[in-house]
Amino acid sequence: MKLLHIADLHLGKRVCEYPMLEDQRAVLREICDLARDEGVDAVLIAGDVYDRPVPPQEATSMLSDFLCELSAAKIRVLLIAGNHDSAERLDFCSDLLCAGGIHIMGECRGEAETLTLEKDGVRVAVHMLSHARAVALRPFLGEEIASTEDALRAMIAKIDFEENTHHILLAHLFATGAQSSESEQVVVGTVDGVPLSLFEPFDYVALGHLHRPQTLGEKVRYAGSPLSYSFSEIGEPKSVSVIEIGERVEISTRPLHPIHPMREVRGPLSALLAMPYSEDYIRAVVTDEDVPPDARVTLRTVFPNLMRFAVENSRTFVEEDAGEAENVAMRDPLELFAEFYEQQNGIAPDGARMEMMRELLCKKEAIE
Repeated sequence: MKLLHIADLHLGKRVCEYPMLEDQRAVLREICDLARDEGVDAVLIAGDVYDRPVPPQEATSMLSDFLCELSAAKIRVLLIAGNHDSAERLDFCSDLLCAGGIHIMGECRGEAETLTLEKDGVRVAVHMLSHARAVALRPFLGEEIASTEDALRAMIAKIDFEENTHHILLAHLFATGAQSSESEQVVVGTVDGVPLSLFEPFDYVALGHLHRPQTLGEKVRYAGSPLSYSFSEIGEPKSVSVIEIGERVEISTRPLHPIHPMREVRGPLSALLAMPYSEDYIRAVVTDEDVPPDARVTLRTVFPNLMRFAVENSRTFVEEDAGEAENVAMRDPLELFAEFYEQQNGIAPDGARMEMMRELLCKKEAIE
């Protein structure tokens, strides 16, 4: 049996105010092609499907197209919610989607959802655990639950580890010892970190949350995001993880090829302007002692997708986003509220809060 592990799609994300929809659409097409070419039996998506709890319409359409294409190819999908997703929204029609081979776990209610796959005498149980805060799991696991480690330990204890079966955990969390990057939301402190020792009962652990592809030990792996979402990820090739399961579990990767690679150029302005024209996503560092005020505009003639502009010399270091500020007046108010709430509280608003804000906005429209 062959499985493909991906994570952290962040559909609808903007980087330095640049929409990434075109890039995301292209990489999803590449992932579909890889899944078909490799003859995989299922795709595991380890959370953060969307970049925000209320994703733009283009992002939801993109996910719909992606899932439909995999379903048409008879490739099953196992998908869980991450900390950027609205678990309630992902749960919508999930029972109906199962008929098409799309298995979605939105809200976590204190135990894993298990799907067993069988092929050519190989039996694989995939235990799905969506992201959830420890406090949200106390009604299901008990008031003594104080951390993600406590919650995960309690939920793993409920799993039936059948014999003659390979067991895979699909989860969205922070494993201690893993390396993060600038583009993911990391909780301050270690309360959300879980030790690798908890994963001992599993043959493979398919994780999401961190954007750097990395393997911890022999069987715990972050697939990483399919695209670079920050310049801290420059030089780190993106890939998908392929898990082949027979008598044993073998892990390998396949490279992904972004249509706009993210890279840095550095040097005097004249040297940068002499470089070949490129539509890559660029962080430009100008090192002249005297930089003309129109340097950023001039650089766009060579690098139209200039995302970051910095001046670094003996007197100063200044860096700023090079993109235009997004027109807030054109944004969905409910989407803005969800973003603001998450920035202020470190957690996405739940369904009740979103519904309350929706009602307030409807009343406001009625008054106007």
